[in-house]
Amino acid sequence: MTPKEQVIDNIKVVCQCRNIKKGAFKKLIESGVTDLNEISRITGAGAGQCKGKRCGPRLEKMLEE
Repeated sequence: MTPKEQVIDNIKVVCQCRNIKKGAFKKLIESGVTDLNEISRITGAGAGQCKGKRCGPRLEKMLEE
């Protein structure tokens, strides 16, 4: 990953309800977390106002990659 990509990951918000950046999710996935429910439990993603309607599909895509 380039330095530019790292900066973008630390700015780009994936979970708008909880203001969780893409970089936080990438770190979890890189550490071995492979389940959307576990990511939600750890970060609170999907438990905000939209109940995961916005971040859920993005997180599923990140897990597939």
